[in-house]
Amino acid sequence: MITLKRSTLIRAGVGSLALAALSGSALANQHPHPHKGSLEYLDRNSYAKNMRVLGVFQLGEERGHKLQMMAIGSRRLILQNGDVIDVSDPRVPKLVKHAAFRGSQLQVAFNQKLGKWILITGASSPITSTTATAPNGKYDDPGLIEKTRQGPGLRGIRIWDATDPTNIGLLSEFSTDGGDPKRKVQAGSGTHRNYYDGGDYAYLDTAPDDSFTNMESPIRWHGNGIMVVDVSDPSSPKQVAMWWVPGQRAGEEAQYKAWREYGDKVSFTSLHGPMYVPRKVEDGGKLGYSAYGSFGMLIHDLSDIRNPKLAGRFTPDYKYTRGTVIAFHTIDVARLARGFVITNPETLSPDCNETYVPSWVVDVRDPAAPKVIARLPVPTPPREAPYKTFCDKRGRFGPHNPPHIKAPGKPDPNFTCYAHFNAGLQCYDIRDPKSPRIVAYFIPPQGGELDKWNSYNRTVDNVFIEWDRKIIWIGTDTGLYALEAASLGNPITGPMPVKEWSLPGLNAGHP
Repeated sequence: MITLKRSTLIRAGVGSLALAALSGSALANQHPHPHKGSLEYLDRNSYAKNMRVLGVFQLGEERGHKLQMMAIGSRRLILQNGDVIDVSDPRVPKLVKHAAFRGSQLQVAFNQKLGKWILITGASSPITSTTATAPNGKYDDPGLIEKTRQGPGLRGIRIWDATDPTNIGLLSEFSTDGGDPKRKVQAGSGTHRNYYDGGDYAYLDTAPDDSFTNMESPIRWHGNGIMVVDVSDPSSPKQVAMWWVPGQRAGEEAQYKAWREYGDKVSFTSLHGPMYVPRKVEDGGKLGYSAYGSFGMLIHDLSDIRNPKLAGRFTPDYKYTRGTVIAFHTIDVARLARGFVITNPETLSPDCNETYVPSWVVDVRDPAAPKVIARLPVPTPPREAPYKTFCDKRGRFGPHNPPHIKAPGKPDPNFTCYAHFNAGLQCYDIRDPKSPRIVAYFIPPQGGELDKWNSYNRTVDNVFIEWDRKIIWIGTDTGLYALEAASLGNPITGPMPVKEWSLPGLNAGHP
């Protein structure tokens, strides 16, 4: 593992690659590892550069979950963690219905053939996260595997009719192990990050059975692959394809032993997901882009949807992917028209107790030969902050999510933002993709309590941008914030129908 000291991070500045891994009693587990210079309190201040708060929903409350948007006429509704929130006036968001559906991993899109807004939520098995007595997770306590195996409940997806957001109704449940979704105990991992575009197919992040266990990471028993499900009849979903990296399954020992990660007991050898398919397959889309943990970014040929084939792959040097960090967490495909995507990792350990992996800008004009052209700059704290590096601020430091690919309006070709945990929201000028620059940020107060370590690890967790109204939403541990950014221009704060969405054919015909 490459290690740079905090002093090196400080000297590196915003524009350079930084890889930080501070030593601890159990390197890179998910528990706090304060070091000399760490704050002894949580930073309750907020900081902003070239950004301004327009409104906040449930100030002081935890609202860090995934964000999706639907529109009905001039009304705009955010769906998040079971709640439906009217954000037509971003200055005064209003709760439409609490506990309207079940699930925090969600996808919503309008199905034109059915004339319905369809919502898909994920359901997963318990994971083998590290504990105080088992800092190396399943390797210290095999009993965690048994808890995963025997954990009750659905492992798969639920499909809902969200056409009436005040009365969202369950259409079906689908277990990714192929069995009865009503069984108390099911096999496999269930699903984590999925993708649905309103068309015939959903793309799931799953291990469909308990053979997918050649997973090096201590915090998971299963290693996931890509499942394609036919949801053209949402009341009766059907699996049509399953793809995985050879070696992920028990019994594939020759392929497993050929991995560079074989036996390292730390690397995230799994799809994190989802596979994004920028154009619907039924409309001629042929490529899918996946964040596949330590295996890198994978590009699939979907010409035969029942038989996905690997078309291209970007995997950096092992020094960037070895460790409990999820080296490839999400692929932002919003700028394919410019010939590149942006990949990002997810830091799992607080206090910079693991490798800091770059967010790569990757040229994909030739899908068979992706190549790196730049890295996003590493954020540095505001001058007025009581720390010189975010490693000294408590919590996790690193990117988590880009703006979701499905959104109102066309994505700005030259501007994007990332939810960056304790570094807040960091926004980038990507006009020159070979030289991206941080041009704005908003860092809200930290929520949680210092003696409850898992309560403050996700300061800014998610971001969603209404490109047409120029409004940025962030899910944080102190509320759901609406922001404006100078680089986007003046926001439109009144109700407005969506004239076009971010992807071809997305939500066509919605009311």
